[in-house]
Amino acid sequence: MVFIEIEPCQAETMRVIGKAEKYVKKNKLEKGQIWCVYDKDSFPAKDFNGVVHRAEQLNQINPDIQYHAAWSNECIEFWFMLHFAYYVSNNHRTEYIKFLNDKFQELGIGKYQKNMKNIFDVLMNAGSPKLAIRYAKRIIKDGQGKTPTEIAPGTTVYELVEELAKYLP
Repeated sequence: MVFIEIEPCQAETMRVIGKAEKYVKKNKLEKGQIWCVYDKDSFPAKDFNGVVHRAEQLNQINPDIQYHAAWSNECIEFWFMLHFAYYVSNNHRTEYIKFLNDKFQELGIGKYQKNMKNIFDVLMNAGSPKLAIRYAKRIIKDGQGKTPTEIAPGTTVYELVEELAKYLP
């Protein structure tokens, strides 16, 4: 059985995994996958990289509960951009939002907005999730041996997308 629950926390990077740990304890979970999805934004490198390290530690403590870090450096909008173009320039997140605004207007969708209710449909129908995954994997491969902070721009959100796709009919 697959049970998916989303716990938004809008917190600093290390607090995201801390809240995930508390959630597991509070709900007495014995088996499952816990995905921590977070952005670099302007958080310190040690905290941004620290989530990956903490997830690895927790996975060794209890292999039945697997923690995953699905990060975006610098923001989730970078992942969205990859649905439309291969992009490797390390720019400020405002540039990614500008790109999305231009692309959405070009497609007749209107202006990109954070927390768009139809973002999934836009990315699926106007963008290419398969290309986004391929582009993100290439960027991560090119950054092999680097920390998440050093892979800029970069994202591992594709790992979560691939995992969720396993459960589609």
